[in-house]
Amino acid sequence: MSKGAKPGQNRFAGAQQRRRDYRVTRIKDEVIPKLKAFVGKTSFDGITPFSRFCAELYNDGLPVNEKKIGYRTLVQSTEYWSLIGPLFYRHWDSSGSMESKKEKLVGKLASQRADGLQAETERLKKEIEALRAALRNHGASPMTLPDSKHTDQDFMTKFDKTCRALKLVLDASDSMFAVDLDAIKISCAYNDLEPIEGLVPKELAAPFVQWMKAKGKNHGDQ
Repeated sequence: MSKGAKPGQNRFAGAQQRRRDYRVTRIKDEVIPKLKAFVGKTSFDGITPFSRFCAELYNDGLPVNEKKIGYRTLVQSTEYWSLIGPLFYRHWDSSGSMESKKEKLVGKLASQRADGLQAETERLKKEIEALRAALRNHGASPMTLPDSKHTDQDFMTKFDKTCRALKLVLDASDSMFAVDLDAIKISCAYNDLEPIEGLVPKELAAPFVQWMKAKGKNHGDQ
């Protein structure tokens, strides 16, 4: 004796769930990878054109025994839209979602901070150049800190203060600017066009690097 659905039960529930599972799998395996390939290469005026395109990707090459999906179904189904919706908001939402606005704001603040730190670096670079001239006048090599026993104490105090100020700027940059003690250079993590030698010529960075090494030997890493 065959068993039918109980009163109030949907006898097609099993088939409907299998269809949803198949569609979720196809969206993940077929639609999303193809969508990602179009990032930066195409644009959509809104959700409707985007969902139509997604439906075309889904239906392309669909087995004959599977029912095609409509673009409205992709938008109205929470299960389907949760898969493709984030891609739309991340890459094609011209109106700007909260997340995209947040990313733009963070980028703008980072840029402003970088500009401010760059200006401070330029100021300190000029001061270091003046100190280099003083180093030469005292007969010291640009690569070597002047010996405190043979150098005017006032000059050494100014040099130490300048290096401390530059180190505070670097520490406050949250790794935006960094000093490579081995390569003897100061670098900016957000400057793709930075010269190989760093933000400043090696001979300008050398006195500061030597100062940091000297402080490290005397006090350890702080």
